[in-house]
Amino acid sequence: MQEPTRDDWFFAANDAWDAGAHKKALSLFLKAAAAGETHALNSVGYFLDHGIGVKQDSAAARLWYRKAAKAGDIAGCANLAICYRDEGNFRWARFWFERAYAQGDGDAALELGRLFLWEGPHRNHRKVVDYLTKATLAASVTPDGKKEAGRLLKSMGRKE
Repeated sequence: MQEPTRDDWFFAANDAWDAGAHKKALSLFLKAAAAGETHALNSVGYFLDHGIGVKQDSAAARLWYRKAAKAGDIAGCANLAICYRDEGNFRWARFWFERAYAQGDGDAALELGRLFLWEGPHRNHRKVVDYLTKATLAASVTPDGKKEAGRLLKSMGRKE
């Protein structure tokens, strides 16, 4: 019998997650990550971040997201950016959202527009409009993200 591959572990982990077997899924994601499956790194971080099948551990989640991001996982970049954004570290949030956007995550453009918008009276208006416009035009943005970017542009007196 052939030894399971990293893809086998990853797909089995997702199947277990879908079936509600969270501890089994986490165990399989860890095996896939150890075998070099990049997306599994992000999945382990997500489980730790949200306390799925394990005690919630934000610090450990961030380490896994960072591993995923550095391995080229777009979701790892975005999740790491969200961690920084949620703790108020907008400099690092921008850095990781910019990486996610550069790799094709259209929703990261919306998040970048929001970050620049939140800077209040010192905000860079051009960057706000630029990123929100990019979010409305991105092929890889969620429908809700596209709608939110358009709403924010409209609230600024801009057309989508």
